[in-house]
Amino acid sequence: MSEVTAALAKSKVAWLLLPPDVTVPCWYAASGSTAYLVGGDGEQSLPTLPESLRIILRDKATRQRVGPVPARATRIEPDSADWETATSALLAARQNNPPEGLREHWASQCVVWSLDVDSEVPPEQEPAAGQPTDAPAGTPGETPADIPDTTAGDGHAGPEHRTPGPPG
Repeated sequence: MSEVTAALAKSKVAWLLLPPDVTVPCWYAASGSTAYLVGGDGEQSLPTLPESLRIILRDKATRQRVGPVPARATRIEPDSADWETATSALLAARQNNPPEGLREHWASQCVVWSLDVDSEVPPEQEPAAGQPTDAPAGTPGETPADIPDTTAGDGHAGPEHRTPGPPG
C-alpha cells in the first residue's frame, strides 16, 4: 500500500488545490484510491471541481502532510452506475446521519464527486524550512497552518476547537 493510499484510507479530511490558487478543505469517504465528496444544501460547500486537480492528505498517525498528489474529479449523477457505491461510502463515513432520505436529498439538492487519486505518483515535497519558494503568499504553498492565529487569546476557537489546516 502506498503512502498516499494509506493516508487516504485513514484520514477523512483533505485539502483540494484548485486552479489558479484556491485551497478548499473537505471531508470525504475513501474506497481504495478514490475519495468521494458531497457538497450542496446542508452539506459542505464545494465549488464545481475541475477535471484535474491536486489533493493534500494527512497521515493520521503522524499528522504529517502527504502531497500534494494529482487527482481526477468526476461528478457522479444519481442515475449512474457509481451512485450506489459513492453514496454508500459517504453514508458509512458520515457521522450523525438522519434516519432516512439522505440519498434522495443528495440526488436533488447536492453534488456527489469522485476523486481518483493517483497513488502511484510520489507526493510532491514541500521546500525545506528556510528554502525559497516560487509560490506567492496566499497560494497553495501557504497553508492555514502557516498563517498566524488571529483568534488567540479571545477565549474562542482555541487549538482544540479549530479544524487544522493542511499539515506542514
